[in-house]
Amino acid sequence: MGLKDKDLLTLKEIDGPQAPHDAFLKREVDLRKEALGYVDDAARLADYVGGEVEALGLREDWALRKEVFPGVEIHFVFQRADDEFPAGLRVLFSGGRVRKTSGEDLIELTVACLNHMLRYVRETVADPPEICSKV
Repeated sequence: MGLKDKDLLTLKEIDGPQAPHDAFLKREVDLRKEALGYVDDAARLADYVGGEVEALGLREDWALRKEVFPGVEIHFVFQRADDEFPAGLRVLFSGGRVRKTSGEDLIELTVACLNHMLRYVRETVADPPEICSKV
């Protein structure tokens, strides 16, 4: 399923532009994104977290979707670092009930999923980044 088939939303679109949750989520994502560069098999990661690999057409190296509740899905879109740009991780949301979920709840669910991804890195990499030992 491609991007055109999805109604993907940012936290700011769900929570409103004045809500503080978007900046908090960005900080939490920024702390974890470098460690996700160690993921060498997105399908195994998706299986580990109970999600599915997807292709969104956003020039991602990998993307996965995790349904956290019926009607609430989180999409993690990862781009590896290169000579010009640092690693990038976008978090998007979709589902029929996502707008009824508070921004605070979406952040907690997102961070829990990201922490679980870091556990995967810790278990599959010989010398994982330090942040993987903090989750």
